[in-house]
Amino acid sequence: MTRHAPGSTALADGAAFDGLPHATLWGSDDAAPLAFAVVDLETTGASATYDRIIEVAVVRLAGGEIVDRYEQLVDPKVNVPPFITGLTGIDNRMVRGKPTFGDVADDVRAALGSLPLVAHNASFDEAFLRHAYARLGQKLTNPKLCTLRLARRLLPRLPTYRLDALTTYFGIKNGKRHRALGDAEATALVLVRLLDLAAERGVETLEGLLALQGSPVGRKPRGVDESVIQALPAAHGVYLLKDADGHVLYVGKSVHVRQRVRDHLRGGSSDQPRLQRRLTRIVDVEGIATGSELEALFLESRLIKRYLPESNTLQRNDRDYPFIRVDAADPFPRLESTRQPPEADDTLLGPFRRSGTVAAAVELLTEQLGLRQCSGPLKPGQSACALLDLGKCLGPCVGAVDRAAYQSAVTRAVDVLEGRETALLAELVERRDALAEAMRFEEAAELRDRIRALEHVIGVEARLRSVADRNLAIVAPSVELAARELFCIRRGQVVSQTRVTRQTRLATIVRALEAAFAERVPDAAILRIAREKVDEMHLLDDWLRRNDARLTVMQVDPSAPGTSAEAVQAAVRTPVARALPSGRARAS
Repeated sequence: MTRHAPGSTALADGAAFDGLPHATLWGSDDAAPLAFAVVDLETTGASATYDRIIEVAVVRLAGGEIVDRYEQLVDPKVNVPPFITGLTGIDNRMVRGKPTFGDVADDVRAALGSLPLVAHNASFDEAFLRHAYARLGQKLTNPKLCTLRLARRLLPRLPTYRLDALTTYFGIKNGKRHRALGDAEATALVLVRLLDLAAERGVETLEGLLALQGSPVGRKPRGVDESVIQALPAAHGVYLLKDADGHVLYVGKSVHVRQRVRDHLRGGSSDQPRLQRRLTRIVDVEGIATGSELEALFLESRLIKRYLPESNTLQRNDRDYPFIRVDAADPFPRLESTRQPPEADDTLLGPFRRSGTVAAAVELLTEQLGLRQCSGPLKPGQSACALLDLGKCLGPCVGAVDRAAYQSAVTRAVDVLEGRETALLAELVERRDALAEAMRFEEAAELRDRIRALEHVIGVEARLRSVADRNLAIVAPSVELAARELFCIRRGQVVSQTRVTRQTRLATIVRALEAAFAERVPDAAILRIAREKVDEMHLLDDWLRRNDARLTVMQVDPSAPGTSAEAVQAAVRTPVARALPSGRARAS
């Protein structure tokens, strides 16, 4: 879709400004002014390699005026993540059925022409376009000009260089923030002001602008431009450290994103050797502000799984998290650690995040209770293995145990793992101590480690079931001092986050609670915890433990969530003590 400024004319296939003499910004009376193609993109994430464009806008600028506009929603053929919808308002419904980038690539190239490609943090937009064209077997060769870098050099005293900060500084209105056309128009108007400032310094050519944006700032030039760092949030959020190709090398979170990134780039990551070794490759940073610490925790976890950054060691791939499974269809089932999707009727525990620990616990219980270790179904006439003679198997393969007795042993194993049976663990501890007293230290140490693995699995299973039983409304402090964050927790998982204030009406809170608990989940679903949710359940539990004194936690009846609304409203209206630098406190 093309839209034109009042009084302007359309640019046919991008040819109107192609071949312009790009020697001066405004030119002489006989020379046409230098033109620019100002670009803004909305995308499904921060990685040009793995994510896709969902909206593109190009604004043409000539002689200090916007002369043409192009904007288009794009179907990325992948889901739009919820945090992107929250930021831009663009959801799957809006892009479904729209043209793909391949469908509009020629139109976008026509809008760009051969003009300098301008964007705010141009490395981001240029990388996405370059990768999008590369997937089509094409190249993008336009010169790249960054308003963020220019602003840092032309306005060195500003506290931040975010686009909204620059529009406020210049008195530019932008009513469509985080939408491609609105941000492209705002960036174009910011560029006009920056060109005026550059001209005052005698920079009046494209070559001069390109040299200016690449000039060092401060005493120690870094791989990441200072203006990019300065534009990062000075509050709760998540950050992505990227290399020159747009690959995400590290995902992190902080209560002060800008300062944390500075610490990283100054070498303050001695406890993270994988990141330390890759600092020289980092040339760009993307920051995403969040409304709370919990939101940052969840977003960090999701982005790590999405991009699998080289420098992150934890939470990289939940697809490897094992379950402990008992096959309900087998009359003589094994206790097994598995990564395979379980059947509906199987007994299932987990998922767990330490596969080696789970394997050790399963092996210990299997041996102690005589469960079979051979795979596959048992067949008539099958011979026994050595484990029967060693007393480590009940021998169902040769009929040494009947089905009822074997099922009793299986039930006991599950009871141990779910914490209902403690006698077996006590027996193992006694055996460990006896081995140590007999000076059989290696055997005692081996049994000690196996007991620890079993205790770990029992503890994690208990913790997961405890978290999964929770239906809560939590009122927490917000980054906005006059507000609170209302988190709704359903069966241990955050299902909504709503910002509320003392002025929020009771009816609004009722609607928020009822919407969060609207879906009716069968009781059987309580027994199943999805791999992709287990990290967030642990993060939620840790967050609740760490912030117990700062939170108001209320139990919610999922069948009548609105009945908790008055308690939520009262918690929102209760003053929260906030620490002052002097150590005093004030209420807000």
